Amino acid sequence: MMKSSKLAPWNVLESAISYEDPWLRIRTDRCRTSQGIIVEPYHVLECSTWVNVVALTSEGRMILVREYRHGAGQILLGLPGGAVEGQDENPLAAIQRELREETGYSSEHFFALGQSYANPANQNNRVWSFLALDVRKSQEQNLDETEDIEIVLQDFVDFSQQTWDDAIPLQALHLATIGLASHFILRSKLPQLQEIRARLLQALSS
Repeated sequence: MMKSSKLAPWNVLESAISYEDPWLRIRTDRCRTSQGIIVEPYHVLECSTWVNVVALTSEGRMILVREYRHGAGQILLGLPGGAVEGQDENPLAAIQRELREETGYSSEHFFALGQSYANPANQNNRVWSFLALDVRKSQEQNLDETEDIEIVLQDFVDFSQQTWDDAIPLQALHLATIGLASHFILRSKLPQLQEIRARLLQALSS
């Protein structure tokens, strides 16, 4: 039996938006902990819900995006994804749109893998992870004017093994989605995943 916890949320005494523009919103709080300690200022980034996807072709190849990431100052590989926007009915609609816009690929078979916090210490948003199967090229890319994205196709099993071997500097949230996708594939009975499932099991046992 678990012992009862004495943990409690902080009490927010004051809260104000200290910075806001079309891309960023910062909330600054004055808080009191359950021990009566005042914490100020405490900055929280108020972000949109994010989505990303492991998108697989019928041949088991993974659709990746290669682009410049200014925060890291590097050109990096990653998963298609982005933010849930006003026109999106839900996270599923958002990732379907993002996949089409960033890569030109689409699918009729999406599976929600789960959700996680981006960084709960100072961000309020969650990230939805998806798996898309039998993706196919359906249109040309439809990129924003600041986007320059190269499409890369790699074998899913080989790529996932490289990420676990620390051979690819991948965003942490994308790494989590690859792990969730691998877990889904290993437990799934879907016939189109049979070959990938067998190869994943072989890779894990080697």
